Amino acid sequence: MVLKFYKNNTRTAEIKASYNGNILQNSGCSPDDKFAIILHGWIQSCADSWALALIDRLNFYRGGCVVCIDYSIFASSSYLQLLANFDNILNAMVSIIHSLIASGFDPNRGYMFGFSFGGQLASAVGRALRPKYLFRNIDTCDMAGPGFDPIAHDHSRAAKFVQCFHSSRDKGTFIFSCHRNVMLGSCGLSQPSLASQLHLGSHGLCVDIYINTFDYPFYALKSPPAECMSFKPAAVIPNDYTVGYEDNFNKQVIGNIFVPTSLHYPYNLSKKDLSIISKNNV
Repeated sequence: MVLKFYKNNTRTAEIKASYNGNILQNSGCSPDDKFAIILHGWIQSCADSWALALIDRLNFYRGGCVVCIDYSIFASSSYLQLLANFDNILNAMVSIIHSLIASGFDPNRGYMFGFSFGGQLASAVGRALRPKYLFRNIDTCDMAGPGFDPIAHDHSRAAKFVQCFHSSRDKGTFIFSCHRNVMLGSCGLSQPSLASQLHLGSHGLCVDIYINTFDYPFYALKSPPAECMSFKPAAVIPNDYTVGYEDNFNKQVIGNIFVPTSLHYPYNLSKKDLSIISKNNV
C-alpha cells in the first residue's frame, strides 16, 4: 500500500504504508492541516480520473492535505479475492490511521471518503477506531452491497457525521444506516444518465455526481417520491437545500434525502425542474 499526499493540488509525497518513522515529516503536511483521506474501489487506484478530480475539489474547497491510500495491489485481483482480503486491508488501514495520529493528525478534524468497496472500508475503519478515536466526517458513494449485504452494520457509528450517497440497485448496499442517506436519481436505485453513460453505469455515476456537487447545486425534494419505499424516516428538508460535501454538517437534516438527477452532465436539475417533479409528486 502507498499513501499519496497532496497539498495545494500538488502531490508532495508517496510513502509506503510500512514506513515506521514520522509519516508526516516528508509529506509536506503538518499536524495543523485539515486532513482528507480517500479510499478507492475494486479495479481502481489513486490514479483514476475520479480520484484525481476529487483531490482537486477537496484541495480547492477544503484546503489542507489530501491523502489517497492506494491499495490497488489488492484491488486489481478478482472481487472475491478482494472480499477475502477485507479484514487484512482493514487492519492495515487502521494501522495507517494510528501512524498518522502518532504523527499529529487529529481524527476529530478529519474527513474520509470511500467509493464502493472503499465506502465499506471507510465505515469499517471508522468503527474500528472507536472508542478512543472518532472521525468528524465520513462520506461514502454507493457503498458496495455484494459480499456485504445483508449484514446490517450501523454505519452511523463510523464518524460523528456519516453521509452516504446511493445510486444503484445492483452494486450498491441496501443498508441505509448512515446519519444521512442521499438517494440519487430514481430512489437511489438507478440514474437517468445511465442512458448516456453506459460505461459508468448507475454505480460509477455516483462518484461523478458527488464530485459535481462541489460546483453545481443538486436540490433535494421536500418529500419522498411516492414510488420510493423508505424504511428510515425522511429528513426534514429546508427550502432550496442542496446535497454534497459539507464542512459544517447540518445536524438538523438527518434521515433519507431524495435528489433527482438528469440525463446529461453535470446531472443536476434546476429549481424549475424540481418544482415540476414536486407538483407531480403531490
